Amino acid sequence: MSKLHDLFAKVLHEVDMTLDETEDMSHPLVVLFRTSLQEEKEALERLLPILKGDKPELPEFKKDCSIVYLNDEIVESTFRAWLRAVDWMDHEDSEEAAKLENRFPGIKDTLKKAAAEIEKTYGDESSKYVVPALYRPQTGGVR
Repeated sequence: MSKLHDLFAKVLHEVDMTLDETEDMSHPLVVLFRTSLQEEKEALERLLPILKGDKPELPEFKKDCSIVYLNDEIVESTFRAWLRAVDWMDHEDSEEAAKLENRFPGIKDTLKKAAAEIEKTYGDESSKYVVPALYRPQTGGVR
C-alpha cells in the first residue's frame, strides 16, 4: 500500500471517530460540521481503493482528494465556531467540545503530510489544483 493510502486511511479513522462521538449532538453548528464530515468520509471511502495501487494517476482521485481538503477547511472553521459558542454559553456540550478540540489539528497535520506526498509524487504544478494552499508544504499557507 502507498504512503498516501495510509495517510488518508488515518484521516478516515479520525473522521469516523468524530462522527461517532458527535452523533447525538443537535447543536446547529454540529449538524453543519457533521454534514461536511460525512461528505469527507464518502470521498475518503472512494479515494482509498484507488490509492491502494503503487502510483495511481492523479486524475483518478483528484476530485475526491479536493473534496477531502475543502471539507476539512469547512469542518475546522465550523468546529471552532461551535467551540466558542458552547464555551461562551456554558453549554452542556462544552466538555465534549473540549475533548474533540485536539482532533482537528491532528487531521490537518495528516492532511499536510499527504499534501507533501502528493506534491512529491505528482509535482507542484499538478498538485496545486488538488491541494489548497493552506495545506501545501512550500507555501506554509501563503501563496
